[in-house]
Amino acid sequence: MKPIHFLGILFLIIGYFAFQVFYPFLGTMTIAILLALATYKFHQYFLTKLPGQLLPSLASTLVLGVIFFAPLVYIITNAATFVTHIDFGILHQTIANFKNWIEETIKQYHLLSSNIEEYTANFDINAIINWILQMATYIGKKSANFLKDIVLILIFYFFSTLYGKDVLLYLQNIIPFKKEDSLILFENLAGVLGVVFNSIIATAIFEGILFGIIAQIYGYNGLMFGILYGFASLVPVVGGVLMWLPLSIDRYFHGDTTGAIVIALYSILVISIIADTFIKPVIIHYIDRLMLKDTHIRVNELLIFFSIVAGLSSYGFWGMIIGPAVITLLISILNIYPKLARHAT
Repeated sequence: MKPIHFLGILFLIIGYFAFQVFYPFLGTMTIAILLALATYKFHQYFLTKLPGQLLPSLASTLVLGVIFFAPLVYIITNAATFVTHIDFGILHQTIANFKNWIEETIKQYHLLSSNIEEYTANFDINAIINWILQMATYIGKKSANFLKDIVLILIFYFFSTLYGKDVLLYLQNIIPFKKEDSLILFENLAGVLGVVFNSIIATAIFEGILFGIIAQIYGYNGLMFGILYGFASLVPVVGGVLMWLPLSIDRYFHGDTTGAIVIALYSILVISIIADTFIKPVIIHYIDRLMLKDTHIRVNELLIFFSIVAGLSSYGFWGMIIGPAVITLLISILNIYPKLARHAT
């Protein structure tokens, strides 16, 4: 047996057992690698400013933790505190008031031809409160798992930035591509992911700050609601409605009809129309010019949008990174294939 064949068999055997060992972490490892590609530019900045490989990797991990993960931890811990301080008497009364409001609205505008009691008879307030408690428990469990995933992602991200260059050089030596072709694959993926990731972060922070201001003015926790709005803006179609509508309803049931209208109009006009429609494209265009070179592929913005939507529906929160990565790799491979086919013939 030739040494290369023996080495190949040995690699397959060890690779199988390595796969079994790291299988529970494949998801977090994949996310960490994609985040390392998406943040490649600012890691390069730290490489030029800090000595060695260790300090730049630590700095990149710290920045990612502060910008992206610290708000998530803040929201999860505040949500847990909020749940423990729920006044169920007030909650019961609020739901009852909401039920009465629905009945009065339907009667006033004659929205239903039948007797309203037929539609509200099954409106069980206690069942709704029990459902809220069950959802809070479920979210608490998911939050604990999510915090664990965050820690693992940061650890794998650190090692991805620390050894990423060495791994890339090794792959260039073993894959049957020309060096420039493998480099194009890497740069295309890093460039597009960088545009997607940085655009998401920049717009989420910008719109979150705008919403946090109006929330703080009306006595809410501006920091918490700003962060929540930033993440809600990632949800396609509905987006920020998930945040400003509950606040408007809350102001209305507290007797502040003017405040409810102001929050709704501010969110629609200032954030959804001015910020999201006019300012957001400017931010994305600037990041696009910063992250992508003229030689990189240009993925259509609509295609990126649908890849984010598909990623979110298939992989959950982290689908916003996985979706564009899959599309970018597919387009890059399709662009390289004709060149390789010509050389093969």
